[in-house]
Amino acid sequence: MGKLSLVFFLLLLLINCVQYTKYIPDPEKDIDKWISNFHQQRSFSYQYKLETKSVYAEAKGDCVICRGEHICGIWSSPDSKLNFEYIGLGDIEYSKTKNRWQELARGDESNIFGQIERLLKFDKFEYIGSEKEFLYRFKVNIPFLAPNRWKEMVGLIKISKRNYLPKMIWAGLPDSSVYWEIELYNYNKKKRIKFSVKDWRSYSINGLSFSVDYIKEIKRRLDLIDIDYRIKKRDNEVILTMPKYYNMEDIRIMLSNRILNVYGLVECKEDACKVGYLKGDINMPLFLSDKLLDQNDIKDAKIEFDAVSRPYIQISLKEKFVLPVKIAFEVDGMILGIVTLDISKKMDRIKFYTDMQYYEMQILRASLLQSLPAIDCKQIVEELH
Repeated sequence: MGKLSLVFFLLLLLINCVQYTKYIPDPEKDIDKWISNFHQQRSFSYQYKLETKSVYAEAKGDCVICRGEHICGIWSSPDSKLNFEYIGLGDIEYSKTKNRWQELARGDESNIFGQIERLLKFDKFEYIGSEKEFLYRFKVNIPFLAPNRWKEMVGLIKISKRNYLPKMIWAGLPDSSVYWEIELYNYNKKKRIKFSVKDWRSYSINGLSFSVDYIKEIKRRLDLIDIDYRIKKRDNEVILTMPKYYNMEDIRIMLSNRILNVYGLVECKEDACKVGYLKGDINMPLFLSDKLLDQNDIKDAKIEFDAVSRPYIQISLKEKFVLPVKIAFEVDGMILGIVTLDISKKMDRIKFYTDMQYYEMQILRASLLQSLPAIDCKQIVEELH
């Protein structure tokens, strides 16, 4: 290789190194961000252990956040052992005992994610070391484990150095005589929580048009959200049938139209066309310039994860645009996020970050990719004879 070629090669290598910014974790400062990111994941699997003075439980499960959980395990006591299996979907819990399923209001047994959320609602995580994972100590408040000694309870959490998500959470007495432990793995696998015996409810959907295309549009919207459903046309209405664990409000949200507008940001109120407020907070005003984009400019949208496992919507535009350094995303009249752009070139892709949970992002994405006319949805009540 000649001198000139070598210099050119090194220059290209230097440019590429400058453009690539590697995330360098700060375990003292980043823990709150990592805990927040956990709540935005799509799914995870887990192994669960619980020990009290009278009972020991061990189980495995899968959780699709905001969708459902499936957990199987064994309760052990000095006198007996009992297999258990729970499926939690929406507000309903299905409990299996002696090969028979029973329907109940959903409780903690089928909501391990809810237990984790409550456990991690603390202001301070004390960093205590780093070997294979980042390790933290925190205070816990779970009186049911040891009612007379709950003030002695301590918590530990391990954060993975690979994806910066919780790998193990432990809470209990310092001597481990009583404890609750969960190991988390297989984050963000595409999976569904299903129940074999399904109760379905039917809804009548009324709108402006009931063409074949209209039904196809509803099907595409629901397919993008990735849920079970049945749909057919009957006379002058569309009949949508869905599992019982989806209620009327769930269905209205799935079929609603979200209105997206993207604005530029300016520094002075005098230069603004309108004033918005970040996440509706009147203490965080934003000065917005003319509207730059809306959902009609979107070609595609996908949900991806960045280096710290934070989800974002990767929006692909129909053409390349020259955009300002900072833009604001407004959904249904509320500013949900601000994006800082590289304005050295025209762009046709934008990463949109929001603090929505993954399931909410799925519904937003589906609405952006498949619009629907305004609809009226009513549950069909079967008459008893």
